[in-house]
Amino acid sequence: MNMSKSLSSAFLQIAKARKSCHRFQPNLEIPQETLKDILDATLTAPSGFNLQPSQIIVVRDQQIKKKLAQTTMLGPGNVYRTIDSSAVAVFLSDLEPHKRLPRIIELEKESNMRTKQYMVNLPIASTFLMGEGTVATWMKQAATHIMSPIQPMPSIDSVQSWSFKNTSLAAQTFVLSATSHGLATCLMEGYDDRRVKEVLRIPDRYGVP
Repeated sequence: MNMSKSLSSAFLQIAKARKSCHRFQPNLEIPQETLKDILDATLTAPSGFNLQPSQIIVVRDQQIKKKLAQTTMLGPGNVYRTIDSSAVAVFLSDLEPHKRLPRIIELEKESNMRTKQYMVNLPIASTFLMGEGTVATWMKQAATHIMSPIQPMPSIDSVQSWSFKNTSLAAQTFVLSATSHGLATCLMEGYDDRRVKEVLRIPDRYGVP
């Protein structure tokens, strides 16, 4: 079996093995090296313009997990999953991704893997497509709608939509990596993100998708 077939077979096994776990076995710990490997894999997730607008808070402390369960979760399922899990990975999306741009440009220059034209276009294109600000987003949407019949134009998302979309790629990578280590996972909705931010002291700059 050649390398490509071996890789595709391994990935298919992982993808099929991933299931949403409805009940975790309590009082188990994830080895530190396993968690580090999962997070390292998560960092490889793609993102628009490589801006990497995602952060992850891994909650392992039982008291904090209980507080999240009792004050932020909607429905008993999410409550006991939060309490019983070995760790809760809280994904954050940067709602001010333009602040990352200078550092990303610096790193791209250091890597020397991009074309000169890409580097020229990067600050212009990324700023245009991220859609920060309600009025700015609306104006860009109106402009691209008018121009679309004439030439192909990009879709303009709000900064929240853009950032949440990119963070979802990181979350999926996290889940698949955890599955490859034989760990059960469950992507959860049904929580009060305002309360989550309060419990974990998350700055207003970040949203919790």
